[in-house]
Amino acid sequence: MDFFKKYSALMLLLVGCGTFTGCSDDDPEPPVNNGNNDDPQVAVSDEIFYANCFGKDVLSQYYYWCDEIAADLRQWDEETNEDPIGTVDRIKYHEGDKYIDKWTMMTDDVASFNSSMEGVSTTYGWNLTVYQISSDDNLCFGVVNFVYAGSPAEKAGLKRGDILAEMDGEYITTDNYTDLYYAPSLTVTLGELEGNTIYARGREVSLSAVTMYEDPVLCDSVYEFGGKKVGYLAYSSFDMQSIGKLVEIGKKFKAEGVSEVVLDLRYNGGGYVITEQVLASLFAPQASVSAGSLFESEVYNDYLTALYEANGISLDTYLATEFEYNGLDGQTHSISTKDANVSPLRVYGIISGNTASASEALLGGLMPYVEVRTVGTQSYGKYCTGFILGGEDWYGRNCPDEISNWGIYVMVSIYENSAGETPCMPDGIQPDVEMADDQIPSYALGDVDEPLLRAALTEAGRTYASSQAVSRGARPPFTMLPAPRKASFGKRILPLPSGSCGRVPVR
Repeated sequence: MDFFKKYSALMLLLVGCGTFTGCSDDDPEPPVNNGNNDDPQVAVSDEIFYANCFGKDVLSQYYYWCDEIAADLRQWDEETNEDPIGTVDRIKYHEGDKYIDKWTMMTDDVASFNSSMEGVSTTYGWNLTVYQISSDDNLCFGVVNFVYAGSPAEKAGLKRGDILAEMDGEYITTDNYTDLYYAPSLTVTLGELEGNTIYARGREVSLSAVTMYEDPVLCDSVYEFGGKKVGYLAYSSFDMQSIGKLVEIGKKFKAEGVSEVVLDLRYNGGGYVITEQVLASLFAPQASVSAGSLFESEVYNDYLTALYEANGISLDTYLATEFEYNGLDGQTHSISTKDANVSPLRVYGIISGNTASASEALLGGLMPYVEVRTVGTQSYGKYCTGFILGGEDWYGRNCPDEISNWGIYVMVSIYENSAGETPCMPDGIQPDVEMADDQIPSYALGDVDEPLLRAALTEAGRTYASSQAVSRGARPPFTMLPAPRKASFGKRILPLPSGSCGRVPVR
């Protein structure tokens, strides 16, 4: 399909360069083998050749840091490099051992990649934090952050705060803990925490992964205290399917007279800019929304900027009441935020290291319009947007069959709010009130005693019978292990400007 004519292109931020390097061009320097073959003259398969051309072309033309990686691009030999996925990962922009670009990636299964971005994946339907118990050994345990409605985890009775002590009758370790995310089926044993020791004393729960839509609207509530009403929204991903539900929540908040809002984005890694724009238009002042004020701007490389200008495409995003967009289903959708604008006097953002991209951009974009206070821990620091390009998006109907399901997620732009600032750049938003997310003891999301919500409501003026902090904060001997991240960072629906398609490689 023509991905961009259907307005399904996904944009994240970073800035690409202006010189296009095609596979048929002669390299100004001798090709380097990249260490993938003992004999640099041995040619790779057609699939790998075309994938090499695809990755090299896209990074040369669109990548924000293409100047910085120009030498690596010149040395990328399409005929002999056996690992295009690894090459993209290796040469994406870094300074020494520190990768500035942590997001650009290539895949040989772009269909699954796109499905996961839209909230559809094969899953148990739980969100976990996995901890290593001690640096002296590799033993781990998992804690459930939340479960999605209708998921195998919810149907099995799992809930926030449940401890996973064992898996398939074995200890959970640094070597096998990713099975909690990827195994097609497993049996976990629930446990208890006593001091700094985990005991497997609970029931066993058997789960089989299913392919399902994970509804990112986790909880919405309204609290009344001190003569005012405060709305609460826990939201885990800016997908397009949830836009209608978000508008209905806005209408509910407005009808109930909500004057301040808590946005719980601690588990939200980002998503579509159109969804971010709708949410911003719910929570920015009505006067600014009615005036169609500037919300965000994106900065691209000279090449893409010139193409967009030539095509009359604006790189600015505005607050609005009426929205029309084309979804991944190929259908045109219309939504109105009329009677849904809350215009809160203050927004409280609950953030963590999992808060990224569209989540950070939403809070930063609202800052020029409404007072924003943040609670939690430092956010992730995803200040860029990108394209997801499949082979067919790049080469059109002439795409070689061998790479029809290959794709690349490439950083192309930097975003700024209406004040010309990017609050999460370079290392994330620093919270006004610092407090670690503590799932134990267990309080459901939305419970006024849940530690981070309690801190946000205290900022909003709610008083508690006891001033003693509920959260125990960080758990020093436990080390949090990295969890798989969905590539749901700042995707914007935007047509690819004409004149930018890749040339079909010739072998």
